[in-house]
Parts: sequence; C-alpha cells; structure tokens
Amino acid sequence: EVIFDIGGGIPKGRKFKAVQMGGPSGGCVSEKHLNLSVDYESLQTIGSIMGSGGMVVMDENNCMVEIARFFLNFTRTESCGKCSPCRLGTKQMLEILTRITEGRGREGDIDMLMQIGEAVKQSALCGLGQTCPKPVLSTINYFRDEYVAHIQEKKCPGAVCESLVISACHHTCPVDTNVPGYVAAIARGDYVEAAEIVRERNPFPAICGRICHHPCEIKCRRGELDEPVAIRSLKRFAADRYFEMTKKPPPPFSTTKGQKVAVIGAGPTGLTCAYYLARMGYPVTVFEALSVGGGMLMVGVPEFRLPKAIVQEEIRYIEQRGVEIRYNTPINVNFTLEDIKKQGYSTLFIACGAQKSQRIGIPGEDEHLKGLYYGLSFLRDVKLEKEIYVGKQIVVVGGGNVAFDVARSALRIPWKDGEQREVHIVCLESKEELPAFEEEVEEAIDEGIFIHHSLGIKKVLSEGGKVRGIETLAVSAVFDEEGRFNPSYIPDSEGYFPADTIIMSVGQAPDLSFLPPDSQLERTKWETLVVKANTLATNIPGIFAGGDFVTGPTYVIESIAAGRRAAVAIDKYLQDDKTPVLFVDEKEAIPPEEMEKELEEVEEAKPRVKMPTAPPEDRIRDFREIELGFSEEKACEEAKRCLRCDLER
Repeated sequence: EVIFDIGGGIPKGRKFKAVQMGGPSGGCVSEKHLNLSVDYESLQTIGSIMGSGGMVVMDENNCMVEIARFFLNFTRTESCGKCSPCRLGTKQMLEILTRITEGRGREGDIDMLMQIGEAVKQSALCGLGQTCPKPVLSTINYFRDEYVAHIQEKKCPGAVCESLVISACHHTCPVDTNVPGYVAAIARGDYVEAAEIVRERNPFPAICGRICHHPCEIKCRRGELDEPVAIRSLKRFAADRYFEMTKKPPPPFSTTKGQKVAVIGAGPTGLTCAYYLARMGYPVTVFEALSVGGGMLMVGVPEFRLPKAIVQEEIRYIEQRGVEIRYNTPINVNFTLEDIKKQGYSTLFIACGAQKSQRIGIPGEDEHLKGLYYGLSFLRDVKLEKEIYVGKQIVVVGGGNVAFDVARSALRIPWKDGEQREVHIVCLESKEELPAFEEEVEEAIDEGIFIHHSLGIKKVLSEGGKVRGIETLAVSAVFDEEGRFNPSYIPDSEGYFPADTIIMSVGQAPDLSFLPPDSQLERTKWETLVVKANTLATNIPGIFAGGDFVTGPTYVIESIAAGRRAAVAIDKYLQDDKTPVLFVDEKEAIPPEEMEKELEEVEEAKPRVKMPTAPPEDRIRDFREIELGFSEEKACEEAKRCLRCDLER
C-alpha cells in the first residue's frame, strides 16, 4: 500500500526488488514480504527496523551488494570508535564488501560477513553498532545469490559495480552478447558484421530478435534519459538482413578434436551447445525425437510471434557449420543413452526441455472431456497445423506467456461463417502481478481478448462428456506473508463462465519418461535432473544436462546461455581442465580518435523508434507475423540512439 498506492509504484515499468527500511541501519526487505504490515514487531521478525520511518525503494537496476556497502560505509563513518566491535567490525565488513564489488571476492567471504555482523550486533555498546550490520545480514539473507554471482561468476546482477561492468546491456545479457558492438555496426550500415557479432555468443539472432524478453533493455542507460534502445528489434533487423544479403552457405567449422560429443534434444539449449562445440573443433551429433528441430521454438511458440521459416533458417545455418542432427530418433524407443555411449561418444549432453503440461487437480478436470485441452499440447497441434476443435466460447486458465499464446492462437483458428470467437483469460494474479510479458498482454487486449484477474478455478463443469464452463472463486491473495505461492480465496464469491472450450495453461514441466526407471542419474523432487551449477555436470562422469530440463521452464535466452555454458564445461572436461567455467566482461581501451568517431553517430535527442505492427483487426484473421520489422532507415536511426557507454579511453 505504501509503495504502490501512496508512492505510485516503480517508475519506467521496472520490477520491485527490495525496500530498505528505517534509515542506514535498517535491513532490506525483499519482494516476498511486500504484504507484511509496517509495524515495529513485524519488521523486527524479518531483520529490519522501524527506525526513522523512512523507505528507500529499489528496483532490478540496483545491486544489493553495493547497497549494503553504501549503507555500511555511512555507519562506519558515524561510529564513535568507543567499542572495538563496532570500530573494527564495520571496517572489516566494509573491506570485504568493497573487495566483492570490485570482483575480488573470495570463497568464505559471505560466511565471514555473517560472523562479523552477528558479533557486532550482539556486542556493540550502542544502538548504532547493534543495528548497523542489518543491511549486510538482510541482503545476504534475501539476496545471497547476488553475493554468489559477484564472487563466483564475477557478475553484478544489477549491472552497477563498475569494476565488473563494461556496459549494462552487455553485462545483463545471459549470453554476454556485445550489444553496443552490434548496435554500432548497424549504425554504420554493416549489417552482416552486426549479425556475426551476435553469433559470437548466440547462434539464434533472428529468433531472439523476435521473442527474447530483452533484460538488456531494462538495464539500458539510455532509459534513464528517455527510453531504452530497441535492442531486440535491432538484433532482428541485423539477422534478417544477414539472411537476405548472404546467399552463399557458410563453410563448416574445421574438426580439430578427436572426441565425439552427443547431444540429446534439438531445442535451443541442445543446438547452442552443439554449435559452440563444433566451433571448438569437436564432431557433434544431435539426437532429436521429432521430425523437426527447434524444440519449443518450433512447436510451442505461435506462428504470429515466431514463424517456422525463421526457426528452420537458423537451424539450417547451424547444420551448415557442421552440426549433424538426426531427426525421428527418440531415446529409449530403439536405443538408450547407454547405446549412444557405446557408439564412441566421449560425453553426452541432455537438453530435452520442459514439454509436459501440468494438471491443476481440481474437481471435474478430466483430460478425456471433449473441449478440454492443455496449453503446450494445444500450441503444438496448432503450430503443426493439426486439425483441432475449438468452439465459440473459450476460457483459458492461467496468467503466463503460454496462456496468452494459447488465447491468441485460439482466437485465430478459423470459425464458421467468419463469426468471431469470444476468448476469456482467467488468472489468479492481479494486473500488477501478471507474469506474462507486458507487450503480449497489451496486444491481446488490442485483439479483443478479455482478461479476468484475481479469480481461481473451483470446478470444471461438464455435461454429456463435453465441457460447459468453469466455476470460479475470487482470490484475496496469491502469495502468503512469507512470499510462498499459497492462494487464499474470498468465501461465498463463486462465479460462472460458460465455455465450450477450456484450455489449462498453468505451467509446464520436464518429461523424464525417456529415462529408464533404473537410471543412475540423480533427480530432484520436482522431477528435474540434479547438476552442478557451474559446469552442468550430472552425478555420472561424462554426462551433462541443462536448460529447461534442469531448471524448469524459463526464457529462450536463458536456455541458450545454458547451452553455451555446457559447451565450455564439456570442452574443459575433455581437456582435463579443472578450472571453473567463467565468462568475464573484457574491457578494451579505444584510441581517442576512434572514440570521437563512434560518438559522432550518437543521437542524443531522438525518441525511440516504434516497431511497426499489423493492425489488430487484420492480424486476428490468420497467423501472420505481427511485428513487421524495421526499415533500413529506421534501424540506423534507432541504432544511433545508443550512448556507447562501453567506450573507455
């Protein structure tokens, strides 16, 4: 209420991250405690204080390690020095925090910070000393992963720490794409070079130029001035121009290594791993169960967002570079993982994705009912142009991207006499909590889809083996006070939605059915494989796994990042290199005359170029691609808005 109602929420559409309560000695409160009452006792229980009553609200562009360092620097300066716990403890903690933010963190630093912080809190003589460790202890408690990223990966999730960051967009990209480099290449008209710069880290520029969730744009420093650079759209422009201008097939990578590598699954993770291993000189074979490659890119993302022809073109490029893909080769049908290993493959990478729809488990939910579908299988059938029955009144259950893809796909399936369908999305989340992409939500509304927030499904109603609607309950809260997913409902708030088609789209999960029951591969309780975070190695030597198959459903760029990490890890394994996998931004000085030339291209007072789209009344008639792409003139105009914050003298 204080942050979003009274304060007006987070500017520029950014996501809430934390709030620091009560002054410099107050703890940082994470998102999971947003619904907590602001009173003395409640704040004490979560490691914060009422203090001066102030709130410092932080979004995803803040670094929690730097925040802890900033506040501790203040309290260290304010320490009177009378007692040694405060005088020495604040100095020691500040030295450790400074070292971490400069990329010189060491294993054991987090535990040391906690030990010193607890000692200062318990033994300092005054209130300042007793509370000053709270920013450190609370950020470790709620944002420990950011400390780990700084120490182990040399990454600052907030893209704030200058010693680690070249440019915020480059640093934030999960695959470390040199964003300023390819944007600058577009600005000077070198589109092929721009596409090749992207492929240094990402073999799918045309795909990511269409469906990436573009975290780089959230961090773009141009956004502090007016609006972020349209990074994703520029990537698409460069990739499309590359395929238009380059007609000659690229040569295959040279095979210089003797060890063969097998990859299970031709989705984005598997193909990325195969591509970079081939680039390193390894002979690679990808085994794919379907007759087409691309995984969810091919069968799970609607045609109007990602045309099949684009996916096929990107896969063809990977094959031309020397990656062998064996289609229609499901594992555990004609042969097993052991059979693959016996064919002389030195290592194996499993990247089978998360292609199984989750059930809700409510009364009346029967998958044999006519008119009841599940999100992923529905999208797969639509994308592969299978015949599918969809009625006139459609209810889609869910609030994520899959639910919106399903609703918009159902709207486009031809209906008799050209009559328009009525599509409703029913979701637990409020408008502010909705997990789907904002642009996709806006496009769905433009297309006439109705969205009903804060409603849970009580029962599926049916008659004669056919669905006839759903019964709903109003939701009072989706998450409990500890931030756990635990919806609560308002009594006696039942509602009814008539429907002849219901599509459940509440999540997806990995499908481990291809693994034999006696498989030695270690699994989690969520039925994903257990791997080492840094190397993606399983408990069996020589077998690696990554992507949605390990993490659960995530974004395409995260899947690509997992594939690239796996390629580096497999190379280290085969070369008997025991050092960890590490991707570090490399700063490159540039001569002053070249810098001035680059900066001449920067447009400092230009609004963001908007992506042209097909009008809603036309695009809902079929599955044509919605975004039309930049013209050469508009692409160069937008590229020149980049502030080139990567340049150093």
